[in-house]
Amino acid sequence: MDKDKLTKDDLHSLTETLTGVIGQDENFDISETLIRLLALEDDEFEILAPGVMQAYQQSINNPNDKLSLVQSLNANGASAEDLIVFFEDFQKQIDKIPLSVVKRNFLTELVASTINSINETEGIAKRTINIPIELCHPDAKIPQYAHISDSGLDVYALEDITIKPGETVLVPTGIKVALPPGYELQVRPKSGRCIKTKLRVANTPGTIDQGYRDEIKVIVENIDPPIRGINPMNWPTDELNPVIHWSDIDFGQSYTIGKGEKFAQLVLAETPKVSFYRVDKVADIGEDRGGGFGSSSIYDKNDERYGTDLL
Repeated sequence: MDKDKLTKDDLHSLTETLTGVIGQDENFDISETLIRLLALEDDEFEILAPGVMQAYQQSINNPNDKLSLVQSLNANGASAEDLIVFFEDFQKQIDKIPLSVVKRNFLTELVASTINSINETEGIAKRTINIPIELCHPDAKIPQYAHISDSGLDVYALEDITIKPGETVLVPTGIKVALPPGYELQVRPKSGRCIKTKLRVANTPGTIDQGYRDEIKVIVENIDPPIRGINPMNWPTDELNPVIHWSDIDFGQSYTIGKGEKFAQLVLAETPKVSFYRVDKVADIGEDRGGGFGSSSIYDKNDERYGTDLL
């Protein structure tokens, strides 16, 4: 980039780099949009610029696009620092661009947003694992990270499913994966759903092994019992065998997982293999903390209220 002046070629280089940052989005072409926007008169520009800025910032803050950026950088042997240097260099030259103040301010905000996004990306995913995925149903959705810093990918229900009290069901996702050797996908519940409902992922964490190639289905159970209890408030006190009415029974609640709804999450984990070797006595290796089950319990071992079966 010329340190004394900024040319159309520099602007073209900027748009190409911005496109590389957000990827090729069929709904938003930053390169073409930016060139056309800067060519407008200021009054038209001021009307359209906020919408373009919002669309761009949404694109660069999409967590899955950020991971795509990391993959692209890794594949090309580049680094986030290289991109940041480019944009910081460009930012210093914006005041020299023969544009109005409002357009230069727009470019300054655009570049600053880009630098912030790249800074957030760097260090979060130093290594990404490419995993083949098959959508085995037309309504299936690829799992997504809600935030770039999340460990779990949100999983979406393939269909509406109502789970009755005490019932356990398999919730289909419509996806199949081929994990590389040395990895597993762990199936975990969504904390928000667990605190608001009685739905649980039954075998938490579930394990999708490296060799599993069938559709991923999640075991979900409704831990609310069919009958929670009976309310005796309305019973006659002078009857030995009072009649129980439906209104006296406290029934458990059914819950519905809607089609396309986030209902569980997947976490990629490494699975190093164990190789046991036999020794005479493991107590001779390392430090023995002493004590058996419950030896680190919060309960006082001398407190007779708790007995000995918890210690």
